[in-house]
Amino acid sequence: MKNLIYILLFLSVTNCKTHEVNTFNPTGTYELGNYNPDSENKVIGYFGLIQVKRFTKDKIIMTFMVNKGAPSFNSGSFVDTLEYESNRAIYTNVEFDPSCEIIFNISAKGIAVKEKTDDYNFGCGFGHAVVADGFYRKISSEEPILREPLTDELIE
Repeated sequence: MKNLIYILLFLSVTNCKTHEVNTFNPTGTYELGNYNPDSENKVIGYFGLIQVKRFTKDKIIMTFMVNKGAPSFNSGSFVDTLEYESNRAIYTNVEFDPSCEIIFNISAKGIAVKEKTDDYNFGCGFGHAVVADGFYRKISSEEPILREPLTDELIE
């Protein structure tokens, strides 16, 4: 009987934690690096921007852009609707790279991004040797106006 009570208690606590995990709203804007497009200084090192808009409880719309900086300024970007569960989203690109998987672990402070691919020289359909990895710190919790990263075209 005692074991049954412990099992029921464990299951109820586990269900509460699962519900809590899905309540975090990832909507906002996240930034990698300190890129300033108005600066005359060359940007050395990676910079990037992620915009997230929660679409439903378990789906987000994400715009993503990452750039290597000077001297090549090679970049990679996408706009996609992703499954969102346990504060995590995963992007795949089977059209350009079947081995591509970019994992987004989202928290109140930002997004930890980890890219997995067989060839990091052209992984995920990005520019030469562009890798998405990094911590994109949250700079705004406001709902972003989503724009195509390469053309700045408004996404409706």
